[in-house]
Amino acid sequence: MRPRWASALLALTLVSGVAVAQPKRAPANIAGAWRFETAPYDGGACRMTGSMTIVRSRSGGDYTCTFIATERCNWGEWSAEQSCTARRTGDKLEIASTIVRLTPPGTSYAPDNWSLTLRSPDLMVGELRSADIAGVEFRRGPALVS
Repeated sequence: MRPRWASALLALTLVSGVAVAQPKRAPANIAGAWRFETAPYDGGACRMTGSMTIVRSRSGGDYTCTFIATERCNWGEWSAEQSCTARRTGDKLEIASTIVRLTPPGTSYAPDNWSLTLRSPDLMVGELRSADIAGVEFRRGPALVS
Protein backbone atom coordinates (compact mmCIF):
# COMPACT_ATOMS: atom_id res chain seq x y z
CA MET A 1 0.00 0.00 0.00
CA ARG A 2 1.35 3.41 -1.03
CA PRO A 3 1.42 6.30 1.47
CA ARG A 4 -1.12 9.09 0.83
CA TRP A 5 1.63 11.70 0.14
CA ALA A 6 3.11 9.46 -2.58
CA SER A 7 -0.23 9.34 -4.42
CA ALA A 8 -0.56 13.13 -4.12
CA LEU A 9 2.98 13.60 -5.46
CA LEU A 10 2.25 11.29 -8.41
CA ALA A 11 -0.98 13.19 -9.21
CA LEU A 12 0.85 16.54 -9.00
CA THR A 13 3.57 15.27 -11.30
CA LEU A 14 1.03 14.10 -13.87
CA VAL A 15 -0.93 17.38 -13.76
CA SER A 16 2.17 19.54 -14.05
CA GLY A 17 3.41 17.36 -16.91
CA VAL A 18 0.19 18.00 -18.82
CA ALA A 19 0.43 21.75 -18.20
CA VAL A 20 4.01 21.86 -19.48
CA ALA A 21 3.12 19.79 -22.54
CA GLN A 22 0.41 22.22 -23.71
CA PRO A 23 1.58 24.49 -26.52
CA LYS A 24 2.04 28.16 -25.72
CA ARG A 25 -0.48 30.48 -27.39
CA ALA A 26 1.17 32.33 -30.27
CA PRO A 27 0.90 36.12 -30.07
CA ALA A 28 -1.60 37.65 -32.49
CA ASN A 29 -0.13 39.01 -35.70
CA ILE A 30 -0.73 42.77 -35.77
CA ALA A 31 0.60 43.30 -39.31
CA GLY A 32 -2.02 44.51 -41.75
CA ALA A 33 -4.55 47.26 -42.33
CA TRP A 34 -6.31 48.97 -39.42
CA ARG A 35 -8.89 51.77 -39.10
CA PHE A 36 -8.99 53.99 -36.05
CA GLU A 37 -11.26 56.51 -34.39
CA THR A 38 -10.70 58.55 -31.26
CA ALA A 39 -13.19 59.60 -28.66
CA PRO A 40 -14.06 63.32 -28.82
CA TYR A 41 -11.39 65.61 -27.33
CA ASP A 42 -10.62 69.31 -26.88
CA GLY A 43 -13.86 69.80 -24.98
CA GLY A 44 -15.75 67.56 -27.41
CA ALA A 45 -14.97 69.82 -30.39
CA CYS A 46 -12.56 67.43 -32.17
CA ARG A 47 -12.37 63.81 -33.28
CA MET A 48 -9.76 61.94 -35.32
CA THR A 49 -10.24 59.07 -37.77
CA GLY A 50 -7.88 57.33 -40.12
CA SER A 51 -6.24 54.22 -41.47
CA MET A 52 -2.90 52.62 -40.64
CA THR A 53 -0.87 49.87 -42.30
CA ILE A 54 1.50 47.98 -39.99
CA VAL A 55 4.38 45.88 -41.38
CA ARG A 56 6.78 43.67 -39.40
CA SER A 57 10.27 45.15 -39.44
CA ARG A 58 13.16 43.06 -40.70
CA SER A 59 14.80 43.39 -37.28
CA GLY A 60 13.39 41.81 -34.13
CA GLY A 61 9.83 42.31 -32.92
CA ASP A 62 9.54 45.90 -34.10
CA TYR A 63 7.20 47.17 -36.81
CA THR A 64 7.08 50.02 -39.28
CA CYS A 65 3.85 51.70 -40.21
CA THR A 66 2.25 54.43 -42.27
CA PHE A 67 -1.05 56.15 -41.72
CA ILE A 68 -3.29 59.01 -42.65
CA ALA A 69 -5.08 60.77 -39.82
CA THR A 70 -7.92 63.19 -40.42
CA GLU A 71 -8.71 65.56 -37.56
CA ARG A 72 -12.11 67.24 -37.65
CA CYS A 73 -12.86 70.06 -35.25
CA ASN A 74 -15.69 72.58 -35.06
CA TRP A 75 -13.35 75.18 -36.62
CA GLY A 76 -11.67 73.11 -39.37
CA GLU A 77 -10.30 69.89 -40.79
CA TRP A 78 -6.71 68.67 -41.30
CA SER A 79 -5.14 65.58 -42.79
CA ALA A 80 -1.70 64.30 -41.81
CA GLU A 81 0.20 61.59 -43.66
CA GLN A 82 2.65 60.04 -41.19
CA SER A 83 5.26 57.31 -40.94
CA CYS A 84 5.86 55.47 -37.69
CA THR A 85 7.73 52.80 -35.80
CA ALA A 86 6.01 50.48 -33.37
CA ARG A 87 7.48 48.49 -30.51
CA ARG A 88 5.49 45.56 -29.18
CA THR A 89 5.92 44.09 -25.72
CA GLY A 90 3.42 41.30 -25.14
CA ASP A 91 -0.02 42.80 -25.77
CA LYS A 92 1.24 46.41 -25.51
CA LEU A 93 2.14 48.49 -28.57
CA GLU A 94 3.86 51.88 -28.48
CA ILE A 95 3.84 53.84 -31.75
CA ALA A 96 6.05 56.89 -32.40
CA SER A 97 5.21 58.94 -35.50
CA THR A 98 6.79 61.47 -37.85
CA ILE A 99 4.79 63.80 -40.09
CA VAL A 100 5.38 63.28 -43.82
CA ARG A 101 2.81 65.71 -45.26
CA LEU A 102 0.09 68.02 -43.94
CA THR A 103 -3.01 69.20 -45.71
CA PRO A 104 -3.44 72.13 -45.76
CA PRO A 105 0.32 72.78 -45.74
CA GLY A 106 1.80 75.04 -43.09
CA THR A 107 -0.68 73.91 -40.48
CA SER A 108 0.64 73.64 -36.93
CA TYR A 109 0.28 69.93 -36.16
CA ALA A 110 2.03 67.58 -33.73
CA PRO A 111 2.86 63.95 -34.69
CA ASP A 112 0.24 61.46 -33.57
CA ASN A 113 1.75 58.90 -31.18
CA TRP A 114 -0.21 55.98 -29.77
CA SER A 115 -0.16 53.73 -26.72
CA LEU A 116 -2.26 50.64 -27.43
CA THR A 117 -3.25 47.30 -25.91
CA LEU A 118 -4.11 44.37 -28.16
CA ARG A 119 -7.50 43.04 -27.03
CA SER A 120 -8.06 40.54 -29.86
CA PRO A 121 -6.56 39.87 -33.31
CA ASP A 122 -8.95 42.53 -34.68
CA LEU A 123 -9.09 45.12 -31.88
CA MET A 124 -6.57 47.42 -30.17
CA VAL A 125 -7.59 50.09 -27.66
CA GLY A 126 -5.60 52.82 -25.95
CA GLU A 127 -4.69 56.49 -26.23
CA LEU A 128 -3.75 59.08 -28.79
CA ARG A 129 -0.78 60.98 -27.31
CA SER A 130 -0.23 64.12 -29.33
CA ALA A 131 -1.11 67.77 -28.83
CA ASP A 132 -4.21 66.30 -27.16
CA ILE A 133 -4.80 62.99 -25.40
CA ALA A 134 -7.87 60.94 -26.28
CA GLY A 135 -9.08 57.38 -26.09
CA VAL A 136 -8.81 55.46 -29.35
CA GLU A 137 -10.02 52.21 -30.86
CA PHE A 138 -8.20 50.46 -33.73
CA ARG A 139 -10.13 47.84 -35.70
CA ARG A 140 -8.62 45.60 -38.34
CA GLY A 141 -10.02 46.19 -41.80
CA PRO A 142 -9.17 47.30 -45.32
CA ALA A 143 -7.05 50.40 -45.65
CA LEU A 144 -8.83 53.52 -46.85
CA VAL A 145 -8.00 54.65 -50.37
CA SER A 146 -6.97 58.27 -50.59
